[in-house]
Amino acid sequence: MEEVDGDTISVGRGWRSTKVRLIGVDTAETVHPEKPVEFLGPEASEFTKKQLEGKKVYLEFEPSNYYDNYGRLLAYVVLQDGTLFNVEIIKQGYARVVAPSPFHRYKEFRSYEQEARVKGLGLWAAKDICREIIGNRSSKIFRLPGDAGCGRIKEENRVYFDTEEGAIKAGYRRAKR
Repeated sequence: MEEVDGDTISVGRGWRSTKVRLIGVDTAETVHPEKPVEFLGPEASEFTKKQLEGKKVYLEFEPSNYYDNYGRLLAYVVLQDGTLFNVEIIKQGYARVVAPSPFHRYKEFRSYEQEARVKGLGLWAAKDICREIIGNRSSKIFRLPGDAGCGRIKEENRVYFDTEEGAIKAGYRRAKR
């Protein structure tokens, strides 16, 4: 296995090599011919390289979709110990979940992404990501852990809640995004 960038690897046997795009995973760009290197792209690529380079991996597929629009094979990458690499890169905050086509692990992947957001890992290390339930006193809108937008709530307008139900009972509504 050889890494191409954070969400694309090259696997092969002997003289054959195939580019594989990780199902459900999107990392920042590092090798796109028309885009600059993006925030955390080099780190995501390095993580992929350290975890996979030179190792034997197994590929699992979604029966409904084998190739993306660029002709890359779409797969889940499984290490010899059974670790699903697609999950690991999301858990560490190096990737976000993307679903250009449906896949059966979507909800599972989103829950791992949410955990990384709440922990403030990688992409989610920004100050704007909520770590707790915070309401805005002036707008009566609340945000949950992992939501973006908390950094824009002025300290004097912040209201902290223990539960989502508590925020709703207090007359607040959830932010749309």
